Amino acid sequence: MIANQKAMQKKRNIQNIIDNDDEMGEVAEWAGISAAQAKDDDDFDFDNKQVFQQSNDHVEQARQKINQKLNKKGTNVNQRNGPLVNNLKDKAKSIALQNNQNNETPIKQQCQSSDDENEKPRIDKGEESPDKKVFRLSERSIGKIEEEFEQANKERMMDLEKKKNEIKQINFIEAWDQLKGSQDIRDQIEFIQKKTSFLDKLFGCFSIHLKSSRLIQEKNQVCLMSQLSFDDNNESHFRILYTIYCQLMTTDYCLRYGSHWEMIGFQGTDPATDLRGAGILGLLQMLAFISEYKIYIKQALKIFQDIKIPFSITLINITTFVLVSLKDNKLNQLINQEDSVISVINKLYFAGFHLLTKILKKEQITFHTIGNHLTHIRKLIHEQPQKLIREFHQDIQRFYKINNI
Repeated sequence: MIANQKAMQKKRNIQNIIDNDDEMGEVAEWAGISAAQAKDDDDFDFDNKQVFQQSNDHVEQARQKINQKLNKKGTNVNQRNGPLVNNLKDKAKSIALQNNQNNETPIKQQCQSSDDENEKPRIDKGEESPDKKVFRLSERSIGKIEEEFEQANKERMMDLEKKKNEIKQINFIEAWDQLKGSQDIRDQIEFIQKKTSFLDKLFGCFSIHLKSSRLIQEKNQVCLMSQLSFDDNNESHFRILYTIYCQLMTTDYCLRYGSHWEMIGFQGTDPATDLRGAGILGLLQMLAFISEYKIYIKQALKIFQDIKIPFSITLINITTFVLVSLKDNKLNQLINQEDSVISVINKLYFAGFHLLTKILKKEQITFHTIGNHLTHIRKLIHEQPQKLIREFHQDIQRFYKINNI
């Protein structure tokens, strides 16, 4: 309905310029369209090719009628409406040109699509597509990487087994013999003997002295071990450290460096940096404790882990307390009775740590409050070593009896 009204309105507008349908048909002829189409500009779109072809007969009929009218009227149309008709002619030419361009556009697009198809690589029958080829090569690469990983893992496990066989755990007696017989210790002992003056010997007579040169030499060996830093080139050093971890954690291998050392109470990835004033003697006494009282020491480790107090660091502190008493000749009487330096300092070391463990079981102690208790233990080690050792022996016997060991 609206379209019909619009067409009628445009017809009236054109009729204001051109008197009749015959004159309108004349203008339409120049554009190559029917007279009826010229009345509605909105119908001049780019898709009217079929309409143009169907209206050829009407165009011929309109041409014949126009010729008849022109014979009668002559050039009256051009004289009356010349400028307006010329404008319509120009417009008709423009419409015809647009129609021609629209007809050429699909052809160009078709040619372009044909060129694109020609650019694509042709795949012969039976040949795999590039996508499939890439996927196949990717699968092959992944498979190769997995094989290399499995091979590397096998080699790592073989290397690990080899290292386990190469690194043997060591017991305390073997470690003690190797350390005191090392070249470093022997050289230092010889140097100390030459350096000892007459006055040192004289003032030594006014104190309780060790009863034999062998004990004096053993005492010097112990003191020198406390000054001996951890040496990675020394096989005995690493075997001691290795055995400590394996025994406490019930395993058969460990790495030299790593966060696993924190599990047994060292403060970092390298336990050698935590030996402080105890030197290699600190590790040796830990090994002695494990060798002698393994079940007890592993239970103590659990207590320290639960309250987050560094186990190994605490043991190293106990070693330094014992060393002070040894150097101050506070243990000479016990050493003479035992006829052994290392035996006395180990027993006192066990006793000092045991006392701290008893306190931890009774009181709530944190890392920040343990200092006061360590000070108390250091005083007892220095002033009452014999009493401390006696109480430890009573408690340790009771512990193993309760646990049926």
